[in-house]
Amino acid sequence: MSIKRRITRIVKANRNAAAETQQDPRIEAQNAQAAQRSLLDQARRGAADVAAHHHRVGLAANDAAAYLNRVEAAVAAAVQRGDDDAARAAIRESMTARRRLDTLTAQLREAEQQARRLHDDVQRLEQRVRQNAMEYDAMLARRAAAQAAIGVHEALASSSREAASIEAARRSAELEVRRFEAQAQAREELSWSDPSSPRLQQAFEELEAEAAAQQQLDEIKRRGLRGNPSQRS
Repeated sequence: MSIKRRITRIVKANRNAAAETQQDPRIEAQNAQAAQRSLLDQARRGAADVAAHHHRVGLAANDAAAYLNRVEAAVAAAVQRGDDDAARAAIRESMTARRRLDTLTAQLREAEQQARRLHDDVQRLEQRVRQNAMEYDAMLARRAAAQAAIGVHEALASSSREAASIEAARRSAELEVRRFEAQAQAREELSWSDPSSPRLQQAFEELEAEAAAQQQLDEIKRRGLRGNPSQRS
C-alpha cells in the first residue's frame, strides 16, 4: 500500500472517530455498557473453559496416581518373587508414570491458579458492570430531573409572561371602562344644560304640571272659603 493511501485511510478513520464522538452521550454509554457485557460474557465462558480443563486435568492426575500405585505394587511383587527382569520393567514403567503424574500435577496446579485468577477477574468485571449500570441509571435520573426543572422554569416564565399580558389587558379594560363612565357622566351633565334635550324638557313639564296642580289646589281652597262663612271668621 502506498504512503498516500495509508494517509488517506488514517484521515478517514480520524473523521469517523470524530463523528462517533459527537453521538448522544446516552448512546455512547449504552454502547460502552454493551461492550462491557460482551467482555463479561467472554470472561465467563473463558473461566468456565478453564474450570472444565482443571476438572479434566484433576481426573487425569487421579488416574495417573492410581496407575503409579499399581506399578509400584508390581515392582514390590516382582522383587519379592525374585524376578529381576519384571522388577526392572516395572521400575521403568513406574518412572514413566511418575513423570506423567508430576506433569499432570503441575498442569493441575497451573490450571487451578488460572481458574482462581479468572474467577477474581470475572468478579471484578461483574462489579464494574454493575457499578457502571448504577452510574448510568443515576445519570438518566439526573437528566430527567434536569429536564423536569427546565420544564418547570419554562412554565413559570411562560406563566409570568401570561400574567403580565393579563394585567396589561386588565389595565386596558379598566381604562376603557373609565372612559365610558366619563363619557356617560359628561353626557348626563350636557343633557341638563341643553334646552332641547328630552330630559330637560321632561323636567320642565314635570315642574309645570306641579305648578298647575298647586294652582288648582289653591283655587279649590279659595272656593271652599267663600262657600263657608264660618271659616272666614
